[in-house]
Amino acid sequence: MSTLNINDLYKAAETAQNNSLATAKTQSKSRLNESLASIRSGYRSNITAAQNAARRTALGQEEKLAAAGLSFGSAYGSATTGYTESSRVASNNNLRTNLNNLATTRTNAEAEARSQYSSEVAAAEQSNYQQLSAIQLQKAQAKINYSQTTYENALQRWQTYGYVLPADAKILGVKAGTKTATKSYQQAKLAIDRIKALK
Repeated sequence: MSTLNINDLYKAAETAQNNSLATAKTQSKSRLNESLASIRSGYRSNITAAQNAARRTALGQEEKLAAAGLSFGSAYGSATTGYTESSRVASNNNLRTNLNNLATTRTNAEAEARSQYSSEVAAAEQSNYQQLSAIQLQKAQAKINYSQTTYENALQRWQTYGYVLPADAKILGVKAGTKTATKSYQQAKLAIDRIKALK
């Protein structure tokens, strides 16, 4: 296994993790949009229902007054009593209060949906960061293991052949052909002990 292969494997894992984060964000955004659409649709339905209820109440009130010989007045006429005018004002105030309450409920529901979205994205980003950190740690450990194994194998060949092979010279940091009886061999053995200590 070469260093390049190790890098490629871990790069693929990082890419997969980042793609997973992008998918999670897209799904959260989709859920937010669905929630907001549902909230807005419900709000419109509730507004229509409140307005219809106000109309029904006004018609019912007008019928009661007509039965008593009174009226709200027409589009161009005025009411025939103060009671009818007070009743009209109360009805309008009630409708305004209902509409304001519905708007507040909608605003709170949208804020909650956005807060939920923000929480989901933050959790996904935190998880992604932790996963990427774990991948980087595994990558570093794999490189240390690879370096140690490569160094140990080169050192073993040096000991077996009694001199450094040309292919192992760069790995061991000594000249090709160096004999095992030299000080360099002892230093190489110490180096492998230091690498093992890193684990």
